[in-house]
Amino acid sequence: MTDPRIALVLPPLTQLNTPYPSTAYLSAFLGQHGILTTQRDFGIELVTQLFSRDGLARVFDQLATLDELPQPAWRALGLRDAHLRAVDPVLSFLQGRDSGLAPRILETPFLPIGPALEEADLSAFGEMGTVDAARHLATLYLQDLVHLVGLLDPGFGLARYQSHLAQGVRSFDPLYERLQQTTLVDELLDALTDTLTAPVVGLSVPFPGNLYGALRIGKRLKARGVTVFLGGGYVNTELRDLDEPRIWDFVDALSYDDGEGPLLALLEHLEGGEDRRHRTRTASGSHNAPFPRPPFTPAGNYGDLDLSQYLQLIDTLNPAHRLWADGRWNKITLAHGCYWRKCSFCDVNLDYISHYENLSVVTLVDHMERLIEQTGQRGFHFVDEAAPPKVLKALALELLSRNLGVTLWGNIRFERAFTPDVARLLAAAGVVAVTGGLEVANTRLLKAIRKGVTVEQVARAAYAFRSAGVMVHAYLMYGFPSQTADETLDSMELVRQLFELGLVNSAFWHRFVLTRHAPIFQQPKSFGLRIPDPGETRFAANDVPHIDLSGADPDAFDDALPLALDAWLQGRELQRPVHTWFEDLPPTREPPDRIERALDSPSKTGNRAVWLGGQVLGEPDGLLLHQVDATAFIPCNEPIRDWLIELLEAARPGLPPVDIRLAIDRFPGDWGEFGSAWAEVRELGCVLI
Repeated sequence: MTDPRIALVLPPLTQLNTPYPSTAYLSAFLGQHGILTTQRDFGIELVTQLFSRDGLARVFDQLATLDELPQPAWRALGLRDAHLRAVDPVLSFLQGRDSGLAPRILETPFLPIGPALEEADLSAFGEMGTVDAARHLATLYLQDLVHLVGLLDPGFGLARYQSHLAQGVRSFDPLYERLQQTTLVDELLDALTDTLTAPVVGLSVPFPGNLYGALRIGKRLKARGVTVFLGGGYVNTELRDLDEPRIWDFVDALSYDDGEGPLLALLEHLEGGEDRRHRTRTASGSHNAPFPRPPFTPAGNYGDLDLSQYLQLIDTLNPAHRLWADGRWNKITLAHGCYWRKCSFCDVNLDYISHYENLSVVTLVDHMERLIEQTGQRGFHFVDEAAPPKVLKALALELLSRNLGVTLWGNIRFERAFTPDVARLLAAAGVVAVTGGLEVANTRLLKAIRKGVTVEQVARAAYAFRSAGVMVHAYLMYGFPSQTADETLDSMELVRQLFELGLVNSAFWHRFVLTRHAPIFQQPKSFGLRIPDPGETRFAANDVPHIDLSGADPDAFDDALPLALDAWLQGRELQRPVHTWFEDLPPTREPPDRIERALDSPSKTGNRAVWLGGQVLGEPDGLLLHQVDATAFIPCNEPIRDWLIELLEAARPGLPPVDIRLAIDRFPGDWGEFGSAWAEVRELGCVLI
C-alpha cells in the first residue's frame, strides 16, 4: 500500500466523545486531489493509554515517589489494586462495549471513591436511567483520576492540556519553558509521535488546550526531518501577527483561515512545483501568492479514525452541554461563514466568518448519506456559525423526501423565519436541539451589538421550537461595554422568565472578551472603551485588555449568574426575585410578564403547504389521517374529501411546491365553515412554510 503523503493529527486534547472535524475535512479535500492522507487523534489515543491498567500503574508509581500529597491521593495509593482492577472495565463501559457493568457501578462497591465521586448526585436520573447514571459515575471516576495525574502534570484535563499557557497570553516564555520539561503524559505523547511516518504532518489547533501538545509533537518531528504544518482556529485568531522566532523550532509553517488551499499549495511547493503558498507564514515571512479559493468542504472523511475508541461521558446535567459531550456525532457544515456577519463583538473581519458560501441541499444530503455509510452514525452536528433558515428548510424537505431517519442539532440565530410551522418541519426531519445567542437580553444592548434580533423575537422563536419538541439552549453574555448593573439584572430577569415559561431548556453566561478582529476593537470609543497600550506583543494577540469607562464591574456578577442559572435549569428558585441573588442591587425594572406578552403576537405562516403525516386514507364520509403520535378522522363530503386527498398527497416533501392560497381558491365549499376541520388537519401535520 502506498504510504500517505501527509498525516493529519489532532493534538491532545479536545472532546473525547467524537473526533473534532478539522482533520476529517482536510482529508476529504485532499482526497479529492488524489493526495493520500492518514489521520490520528492523539487526544483519544493518549487518554485511553493513560487511563488503562498499565498507564495508571505508572501514575501510581510516580505518585509513590512524592513526599507531599493531598489526602485523596494517599487514599488512592492505598486503593491502588482497586483502581487497577476498575480502570479498564470503566473505559470499556464508557466506549459502549460493556453496558452490563452499569449495575455493578451503581449497586456494589466497585469504583474507588475520590472527591468528584463523593459529591455525586444521581437524583436527576430516576429509577430507570441506570446506564446513564452509571456513565455519570464513571465520568466522575475519570475526573478523580485526572486530579491524580494533575499532581504530576498540572494543566492536564480531559478536554484540554496546558490551556492556561495559551489562553489570553502575550508572551511565549511560559509555554516555551514548559516545553523543555517532560512528564509521564509527555512521555506517552512522545511515544505516539514516534509512530508517525509520513514526511509531512499537519497539526490542527482549534483551541488553546491543543497548542502545547501540537508544539511538543512538532519539535520531535522536526528533529527527524519531518515538515510540520500548524493551523486551526487558535492559529487563525491568536497567531495572525506572530513575531516570535522560537516558534520555528517547533513548526515549519502556520496556516491561516481555511486550511484546504494553504495545505494544497504547501504540498505543491514541497514537491518542487510553483510556489503558490498563500495565507501562510514561515520563518522567512508571510506568503500570499495568488491561489484559487477551493469550494468549501461540507463534510469530512473519517475512514481511518477508530470511532469505537471514543468515550460517552456524562459530566454535566446541562442538557445542551451533555449533547455536545455525549454521543458520536458526524460533523457537517451547511454553509461556509456567517450569513449575518454583523455582530459587533464577533470576529467578523476574519475570512472564516466573513466569506459566506453555500451548497445545494442535494449535495449536502449526499454527503450525509456517505457519512452514515462510513461511520454507522446517523447523528449530525451542524458546525455552522449559524445555520441559515432557508438552507435548513430546504435540507429538511430533502431529508424527508429521501426518508432518512437522522438526528440533527446545531447553532442558529433566533430569526423571525423560525415560525411554529418551520420548527415542526425541522423536528420532523430530525432536529432535536438548537443553540443560539440571546447574548445580553437587553433592548438597548442588542441594538449596540447589532444582533439583528429582539428579546420578543427570541422568545417567539424559542416558543416555536419548544412547541415542536426541540430543545433550546441560549448563549448569554455579560460585561458588554457600557452594560450597567441594572441592565445586567434586567437581562437576568428575562432569562428567568424564559426558564419559567419553559422556552429554554438550558443556557450559559459568557463573560465578554474583546478580540482584535471584532468591530468593537476597530471603534472602541463608540462603545465607551479605552484600550491601554499592551506593550510589545510577539506571540498571541487576539484577546485585548480593555477598560470599560461607563459599564458595571463584571466581577460583581461572576458568581451569582451561574448559580441562578444552575437553579433554574433544575426547576428551582424560578419565583425568586432576581435582585435577591445579590446583596445591594435594586429590583429589576423589567415587567414580570414581558416574555409572556411577547407570545401573544399571532404566528405568521408561509404559503407552501407540506404534509408531514402518514398515509391519507379516504372513507365514504371523510378522511382518516395518521401522524406518528396521533390519528384523527376528518368528516367531510366527497368533494371536500377528494380536495383534501389531492392537496395532502401533492404536498409531500420532495414534490413541487403547493401554494396553499391557490389550493384554497379551488376549495369546493365554504372555507369559513371548514375552519375547525382544517385546524385539525394542520395539527396532524400540514404545515405552511
